[in-house]
Amino acid sequence: MFGLWNEAVAHAQSYVANRGLQIRQELGRGYDDIVFATDLQTAIKALRYEPLFQRERDVYLRLRENDISEIQGCNVPRIVDWDAELWVVETGIVKPPFVLDFAGAYLDEKPDFPKSVMARWQREKRQQFGANWDRVQTIMANLRRYGIYLADVKPGNISFD
Repeated sequence: MFGLWNEAVAHAQSYVANRGLQIRQELGRGYDDIVFATDLQTAIKALRYEPLFQRERDVYLRLRENDISEIQGCNVPRIVDWDAELWVVETGIVKPPFVLDFAGAYLDEKPDFPKSVMARWQREKRQQFGANWDRVQTIMANLRRYGIYLADVKPGNISFD
C-alpha cells in the first residue's frame, strides 16, 4: 500500500483509536476504500476521497431516516457513526444476502449517462448477476423510491448467497 492507501489506513486507525475500538481484520477493499471489522462487530470503511465519503454517509443516513434495514430480502447495514474529517463510516456488519457499499450511489439525482454507456452497463450487469438480475433491478427500483440511485452494482455489493 502507498499514498492514498496509507492515508486511508491511517484514518481507519485514528478512527478506532478515537473511539476506543480495535481493528480485528480487513474485510475487503475496493478501488476507493478499505473496510475493517472492529471488536464491537461493526465495520469501518475508510474512503480515499471526501466526495465518496459524503455519498456513503448520506445514503446510510437516508436509509436510517426511512428505517430501512432490508430490501427485497437483502440485509442493509445500519450506520453507527462516522467522522467527516477522517472520511470514515462505521456500520453494522450484515451477512448475505445483502446490499451495501453506497460510495458510488447518487442521492436525489439520477446519474446522466449516455444511452450507449447504459446499454453496455446493462449487458455487463445481466451477465454478472445472471438469474438474479431481475431481483437486482427490483432492489434498485426500491432504492430509487428513497432518492438513492445505485451506480456501483456488482456481486460484491449485492449478494444473494
